[in-house]
Amino acid sequence: MSRQYYQRGHLVEAEELDDVVAVRMGEDGQRAATAEGELGASALTEMHEAGVDDETTDAFAQARWVFVKPNRQTRDAFRSGEEISGAEAVGKVIRRPNGRIGIATDALTVRLQPTLSQQEAERELEAAGLEVVNKLGFAENLYEVRAPAAEDALAASVELHGNDRFIFAEPSFVEHVPARFRPAGPRYAGQWQWQNAGTNGGTPGADVHIESAWDRTLGTGIRVAVIDNGFDARHVDLADGVGRTSGFFDNSPVGATFTQNTSGMPDSDHGTFCAGMAGARLNDSAGGAGAAPECELMLVACLDDQVGTQTTLARAVAYAADPSTEVSGSGPEHGADVLVSSLGPNIAAWDMGSTLELAIEFAATNGRQGKGLLIFWAASNGRNVDVGKDEVVSHPDVIAVVRSTNRDLEDNAARGPEVELIAPGVDVVSTRSGGGYGTDTGTSFAAPCAAGCAALALSVNRELTRDQLRAVMHESADRIGGPGVVYDTNGHNDDYGFGRVNAAQAVELAAGLTP
Repeated sequence: MSRQYYQRGHLVEAEELDDVVAVRMGEDGQRAATAEGELGASALTEMHEAGVDDETTDAFAQARWVFVKPNRQTRDAFRSGEEISGAEAVGKVIRRPNGRIGIATDALTVRLQPTLSQQEAERELEAAGLEVVNKLGFAENLYEVRAPAAEDALAASVELHGNDRFIFAEPSFVEHVPARFRPAGPRYAGQWQWQNAGTNGGTPGADVHIESAWDRTLGTGIRVAVIDNGFDARHVDLADGVGRTSGFFDNSPVGATFTQNTSGMPDSDHGTFCAGMAGARLNDSAGGAGAAPECELMLVACLDDQVGTQTTLARAVAYAADPSTEVSGSGPEHGADVLVSSLGPNIAAWDMGSTLELAIEFAATNGRQGKGLLIFWAASNGRNVDVGKDEVVSHPDVIAVVRSTNRDLEDNAARGPEVELIAPGVDVVSTRSGGGYGTDTGTSFAAPCAAGCAALALSVNRELTRDQLRAVMHESADRIGGPGVVYDTNGHNDDYGFGRVNAAQAVELAAGLTP
């Protein structure tokens, strides 16, 4: 059932779960345990179908809330406002626009005009049929109230919105507010790129602000293609995330053969490190986490001895966008949602052939079944290198990424108008071949960091086009570099691009966009 209420001055459209009632039982544990059978059938199936996870329902259960499909007696009592034996509170289950549920009782928070005296304000509350529960002391005429005569707090919110004596009237939802998420892996503390506390000479907050993004999404359902020389696909922090479309090209100088499998895939410490930055798993007993720790990793190995043709690289790019280019019977629906590569020469120009250019344009335009594929590529390492001389990373369909330090400063990478983003890439911690972990430095690792953050943003709004997601990454970035760094009127700097990636802001911005 569609419902409405007001929040921060905006009319909110929400959904009431039909024929589900939330009841908070008294402290009698035995009474709470038998409540469902006496009040009606369990509604946990309906809760799960509404997208509510076990962690949330378990938390409510610990707080003595039960969700039931009410029997006739319970339904009649609920509708008439009669007390339910053994219950401390009852409410309706509301799914809000962000997908989270709240239990709506008759409780609201309201604020009246500050020009009213306390006596005048409380007379207004009484005239509106509201009962004061608590007067809050951090703003004038701010109250916790109950609306016993209203259908519920949502209905009261809508009704009171038209009363010019009230600044606002908002439902006081009972909701699950867990502790802020933080991975438990022992290596996580060293991954300053995710949470920089200022250790080792760093600047607190000089990171991609990812923990707030993880409170909302871990990148589930997004496929990130990582193109590199090879990978340790059996690494404990990668294996569970490696998708079936992963594969490798052999080293034939002409007509390389592609195998859609990780068995026999060449190994590379560089590729393994990159893959871990993008999507290493989390909360195991071994390591840390990647930017999008529940994304699917599409590992595509080519040029395994670092010698090969752009044609093979081009095939890898096209395959990432549409696997049917290499595997018959596959299709574009199995392609990547985000692509990242860190291949290319350092401190040197890199001419791009037409085949690779066509592959990049094909992927960028046709990837994600026509929505477009966002392509991240590591720019060259080396101070004051002209990024425009690298025709791959400076291509209009490629996002060139350079690297930042734990003090939010750029660090010896290519520069120029084509640089788009900067991300942590100096002394960062990630996965190593052979099951280990280590520290390394390079734009190679900044690029998958940025790509993983883009995967988080895309996961909260999967209908975004490539251009929309690209704009999200630009607009959400932090303008770093200190007082001497100047960004132009478009928000761009040749060393920092549009700024250092900010995962939390990217997720928030993406969620609010209309595709």
